Amino acid sequence: MAALWTEACLTFPSPDAMREGFEVFPVVDAVGGTSVEAHEAGLRRVEHAGAQPTSIPQLLCELQRDWARTRSVPAFVELLFHKTPA
Repeated sequence: MAALWTEACLTFPSPDAMREGFEVFPVVDAVGGTSVEAHEAGLRRVEHAGAQPTSIPQLLCELQRDWARTRSVPAFVELLFHKTPA
């Protein structure tokens, strides 16, 4: 999950989704807060509720799985090294 504000747009739907049986993976570098403290507090809140934080590079690596999947390697490299924040 990603959102505009961690402390509102992420923390409100995350528990609802988990109650409905979904696993929630907040993408921590694809969401921000009104302050660093608000962002971190929101992430802690959803994590304590059962969410499993991840990051853009980690998510891309999980989707790629391994280098034997050669068809997706060029797009993976483009996304990971040229399109994501440093």
